[in-house]
Amino acid sequence: MKVSVIIPCYNVAQHVEAAVRSALDQSYADLEIVAVDDGSTDGTAGILKRLESTTDGKLKVISQSNAGASAARNNGLASTTGVWVQFLDADDVLFPDKIARQIALAMDQRAAVIIGSYRNRYDGSRSPETVTPLIGDPWEALIRTRMGTTSANLFRRDAIVNAGGWDASLRSSQDYELLFRILKSGATVAWDEVIGCEVLKRKTGSISRTNERENWSRYLDLRCAMRDHLRQVDPQHHASTIAIADQYLFMAIRVLSKHDRQAAFDAFKRMLPEGFKPERNVATTSSYQLAYRLFGFRNAERLAGLISGTRTS
Repeated sequence: MKVSVIIPCYNVAQHVEAAVRSALDQSYADLEIVAVDDGSTDGTAGILKRLESTTDGKLKVISQSNAGASAARNNGLASTTGVWVQFLDADDVLFPDKIARQIALAMDQRAAVIIGSYRNRYDGSRSPETVTPLIGDPWEALIRTRMGTTSANLFRRDAIVNAGGWDASLRSSQDYELLFRILKSGATVAWDEVIGCEVLKRKTGSISRTNERENWSRYLDLRCAMRDHLRQVDPQHHASTIAIADQYLFMAIRVLSKHDRQAAFDAFKRMLPEGFKPERNVATTSSYQLAYRLFGFRNAERLAGLISGTRTS
């Protein structure tokens, strides 16, 4: 059963050869590997062409004008024929038995998506971090961002196609937005607890407040859509997951408040139910909970900002 490995590439000259070779070195034999150069300007295209010429037809390279990773994934999907699809970010590497093990899991459990474990490797001195999925309710795992990551997972092609492919308009949360649409279609998942890949977390410098605000706004909109879907299909069955979603929305709204307080106030009013009570955690201390109960969200955030010295718009 053929598996298509699709590698979107943009200015990854330092990393792309390791990614491609990790796909070539898979123990699973029935593979087609396609690298999509997304208008790179740093020598990535030359490395891909060299690899293509020396891998006996195992690697195909296609090129497109710069349109983003999701557009490159869709292009790769349209250019391949495998029943199963492995998306591999070009600065990640697969471990040799990853695809073979996940195909076996898929066949055994009749799943349309395999949710994998992975290891984060960081630029700098930070130690590697193992990330495992939250096995059980896929909706809770999705809301908690514990449903794998792009390179860790494996998809049946028809699950992706039926969901409409990757949303090329999004600049963040692309993989979880795709998983959301796949779950809405009724697809089943299986869980892989064995670490199947290494994900590089590159240093990209400080992110502007504007980008942070947009990223958290997208996170909020997506989790709100997930929660509202569960409310619509079966609120009683999903009651505990809906409550978890409310708490995650609140935590994200508090982060948004650091970048745009008015946007956070608007999101709180629009997204959370009347009478919402935040749970205590590392960020929402007992002192914050008291301020919230006495003065409401707006004034609790203002007090928290005064105490921390945070200045927001």
